[in-house]
Order: sequence, then C-alpha cells, then structure tokens
Amino acid sequence: MGRGLNYLVARAKLAYGRGAAALLAILYLRRERGLTLVRLGTEYGGWYCCRALLGPGRTAICCGAGEDVSFDVALNAGFGMRIICLDPTPRAVAHVEALLAAARDRQRMLIEAGPHYYHFDGFRPEEFAFIARAVWSRDGLLELFAPKDPRHVSYSALNLQHTTGRIQVRASTLASLLQELGVSDPALLKLDIEGAECEVLRSMLASGVHPDQVLVEFDQVNQPLSPLFWIELWSVIRQLRTAGYRLTHRERANFLFVRHAALPRPG
Repeated sequence: MGRGLNYLVARAKLAYGRGAAALLAILYLRRERGLTLVRLGTEYGGWYCCRALLGPGRTAICCGAGEDVSFDVALNAGFGMRIICLDPTPRAVAHVEALLAAARDRQRMLIEAGPHYYHFDGFRPEEFAFIARAVWSRDGLLELFAPKDPRHVSYSALNLQHTTGRIQVRASTLASLLQELGVSDPALLKLDIEGAECEVLRSMLASGVHPDQVLVEFDQVNQPLSPLFWIELWSVIRQLRTAGYRLTHRERANFLFVRHAALPRPG
C-alpha cells in the first residue's frame, strides 16, 4: 500500500513539475527565424543545440557526465570542438576514463549498460579533457548526496532524493574554472547537475560569464522539492533574459537558451 502511494505521489509531482515548465515555456519560448537546431547524442543523454554556434576550435563546457557522454562525444567528433567534461562522482569518473582509453586503443565502448556503443569516427581524445570536479557557486569542498537507487549514478548537492549517504568533492565556480583553463568565450555550456543548476546559473551571470548557448536540465521539473519551485525557475529564466538569452527550445526538463548577440548576422 505504501509503495503504491509513493508511486502516485511521485507521478503527481512529475505531472505538476512538467506542467509548470510547460507554462513557463509558453510564456518565454521564442524560436529565432531561420535558426537551425540539431539533436546530438542518445535518447537519454542527448540534447538540442544551435548548430550555427558549433564549430572547430570552439570550447564546450559539459557539466555532468554519468555513464552517457554521447552528446559530448558528438560535439568533439562531428564538429571538431574542444570538450571540457566535468563530473566528480565515482562511476562517472570510471566511465569517462574507460571511454578515453577505449578511444585511444580503438576499442568499442558501451554507452551505460548498452545496447548502444559510442561512435568514435572523427573523435579526437586530445581535445577531450575530463576533470573530476563539481561546478558550484563557490570554490572549495562540496557535499553530494547519493541516489536512493544504488543502480543510479548521479549524486545531488540539493539532496533531491532525501538520502543520507554522501561524498565530499572539490568544486569550482564557472568563472574560476574558465580562468584556470584559459577559456574566455565558451561556445556552449551544458548543465546536467542534479538540482544545482539554478545556483550555478546565478553565479555564472553575476560573474559575467556568457556562453553562446546554455543547455540546462532543471531537475526540479521532474522532482520538485517544493510546490513553489517554479518561482525559482521563473526567476532564473528572467535573469537569463536580462543577460541577453532567449529560451529557444524545451524537451521535458531540458531547456536551451541562446544568446542573441552570438548569432550570426544574415548576409
């Protein structure tokens, strides 16, 4: 009985979260005329992004790896981009290290537990850097809480699943990370960071960091911690708009924001 009730509550929260996200998308989503979007990666790990803002020599900061970095690999292999991939969680570290070893040794590598494999045609490991670190609003140490299901990979700074198991990891702000790496104008930022995204986005905007496009999963759309979570989501979208970003696409909890000033001018 308890398990059935928990399932119904979870379904109701999901419906509420996605309903709030859909309403905000109706208010703010605007597609630029002539803008071409492309979806890269698997059904689970893939994202929509603006094709015109991808290209050789440009840098993508991809925060959150888990055991599916098919999007990150596609940016590198298909568009010649330099990838900075970050994730401090133990299984993610092992997965990306195994991926890079497989690419160097020309071996096949499963995405998660399969059945799909990574496509390494055109992949350049020397342009794919992995950093076992979290991104956050402050530099220093950060506690991450374990997932409820031990089969799952991702840990959460917000303790989205209300667990007691935790690990302590090193964390950096985007501003200090970019300074450390010598990157001044990232072409793309991906945030799949289990609820920490609003904190990181506010810190990013306050520090004057403006990637050309921002891909963010708002995890509370799927797991609201409070019925009022949408106020924080609305506030962050408004801050992004003030900074020159436009909500260009939404796929469930995944939002794509494009900085208008970065788009190529016609003619």
